[in-house]
Amino acid sequence: MPLVSVIIPVYNGEKFIGQALESVYSQTFRDFEVVVIDDGSTDGTLSVLDAYRDRLILLKNSHGGPASSRNRGLEIARGSFIAFLDADDIWVPSKLERQVAVALAHPEYGIITADAATFDHTGITEQSAAAHKFIPSGFVLEALLFDNWIANSCVLVRRECFDKVGFFDEDPFVRGEDWIMWMRIAAHYQVFFQNEVLLHYRRHGQNYSHTNLEKQFDDLFINFDKVERQISKLAARPDLMREAKFRVCFRRGKDDLRILALDRARAKLRRAVGYKPLSAKAWLLLGVAYIPSQVLAPLRNLMRACRRLIRHQTETGR
Repeated sequence: MPLVSVIIPVYNGEKFIGQALESVYSQTFRDFEVVVIDDGSTDGTLSVLDAYRDRLILLKNSHGGPASSRNRGLEIARGSFIAFLDADDIWVPSKLERQVAVALAHPEYGIITADAATFDHTGITEQSAAAHKFIPSGFVLEALLFDNWIANSCVLVRRECFDKVGFFDEDPFVRGEDWIMWMRIAAHYQVFFQNEVLLHYRRHGQNYSHTNLEKQFDDLFINFDKVERQISKLAARPDLMREAKFRVCFRRGKDDLRILALDRARAKLRRAVGYKPLSAKAWLLLGVAYIPSQVLAPLRNLMRACRRLIRHQTETGR
């Protein structure tokens, strides 16, 4: 029996799936099986996979989405540990070796995750996704509610976690099922963040986090409702849930205000003050959102010019 099952869902991944698989077969740790789930691809994905047929288990799914495909993989996975890899990402060669060592030494951790570098067609764009914030380890359920730092392709998860909390939510109309899963596990297990880059995360035009931000906003609130229903520790903390919802509305409203999408900014900031009526900063931004765009635009441009001047003076020492 393999120690690790590597689960890779793919849909129309002809362009990248070969690179993802090569990063798996280049691992310094070798005790693994690879399960690829084709989610109804209509491009040349299956032709690429043909070259690896003797080294992987290939399942077919009828375009049920990434959560459905991961669940199909979990159904047949034999490993004591599960590692997920998105078909457009690339593992560092020591990824499994480093994480398996932590998992075997620390049975208290249900999830072992790691840092990632981001890249696109030009090369590495950010050396560390975690360089600008502290990422905790331990019982991190509350922290995860406010910030999901766990990328699918970074995790190594004990199989027993899925036996305890169940499989991924397969709602075909809502994304963010991975975030819900990590919180469901974090309600029972400790999570360990490995402060080293073990993944290269590919940025491109189809990344969910960079497409259809309004849909992403709506999905977040559907998922807030789901975690309140599914995780008793969060259901018992309505204050925590209000704060999480406030932060999302305030941040997204501020982003809309920055690009002068005033109708969207007002709607989100009104929701923000509804969750936190005593927030002076939310009321202030809501007031600004009612200033006509023909007045806000030159003010925004003036502020940008001031920031550029300050940055230039700081850099030149003047």
